[in-house]
Amino acid sequence: MREAGVTALVPMEQLAVVGVFEVLAHLPAILAARRALLGRLRDGRTRLLVPIDYPGFNLPLAAAAHDRAVPVLYYIAPQVWAWGKDRLPKMARTVDRLAAVFPFEEPLYSGAGIPTTYVGHPLLESLDPGRTRAEFAAELGWPEGTRWLALLPGSRDGEVARMAGPLLGTARALAQARPGARIVVAAASPAHRARLEARRIAEGLPDALVRVVEGRTREALAFARAAVVASGTATLECAALGTPLVAVYRLAAATHFLARRLVKLERFALCNIVLGEDVAPELLQGEVVPDRILAALLPLWDDGPPRELALERAARVRGKLGTPGASARTAALAAEMLREPAARRALP
Repeated sequence: MREAGVTALVPMEQLAVVGVFEVLAHLPAILAARRALLGRLRDGRTRLLVPIDYPGFNLPLAAAAHDRAVPVLYYIAPQVWAWGKDRLPKMARTVDRLAAVFPFEEPLYSGAGIPTTYVGHPLLESLDPGRTRAEFAAELGWPEGTRWLALLPGSRDGEVARMAGPLLGTARALAQARPGARIVVAAASPAHRARLEARRIAEGLPDALVRVVEGRTREALAFARAAVVASGTATLECAALGTPLVAVYRLAAATHFLARRLVKLERFALCNIVLGEDVAPELLQGEVVPDRILAALLPLWDDGPPRELALERAARVRGKLGTPGASARTAALAAEMLREPAARRALP
């Protein structure tokens, strides 16, 4: 969005936090961001608010916009199907339109009185790696036929801190179990790349075995033999690219304690939720250790029925994401709302 000309009043990186207690450490920055955005809503120049995901932060902004007769188009809807269905009545009062990225969301939100349009998932617009496998392998300094494991430790500081050790331990275990295997660690930012490189060196893993890359996540996943992915949208991306994966996640202990009582889902990996079947084995909290990860990974790495089943289910995940063009369809909804009369509804 910044590359397209959007002015970032508050860099999103400052607010990328997962967990109830983790938010407390970032609370001053979060409150300052909220004040800055509320100020923009009050200045009378805002014609449309487009909240994207992040309901704890965005739903109060949507309510503030509603109070000022600013229309609200919610994109990447809050995952109330996982937890927080009590938010639906408030959303019905404050959200004018909702652009849903999963087909099962449309009847859920429409049934709650929120005008909802299923637009498909924006992941489909950017799945092309933009280069060949041979070109990416050459960039890594490996022969074209090299089999590698992609490791995605997450995009937030806390995720990287918790996941780096177990994932690099899995890299060592796979190299021992399957000589010739190589590992690509996909970092989400230059800072994360530096941190993961330092951890790789500390673990004594040679650069010839483990490569840490930044800005190459799609290539690392698309051409990998298999992947181990910190849970989130990346599990959906990996499955949509057709790569078998193991989904892993570690939360802070206190956050996990609360999550177990709040979240009402049989599965936690988004690729599994979307398909309603086990696309990826799931390991959570104390299960996220190298020996458990390797045990789940090897059936996906080796030829055989488990790998074939994983590939078949991954292909079906892609079919659940609609057709390319989600961003254009959402932009069309925004343009339509901007053409509506400014005083289209009365204040409560």
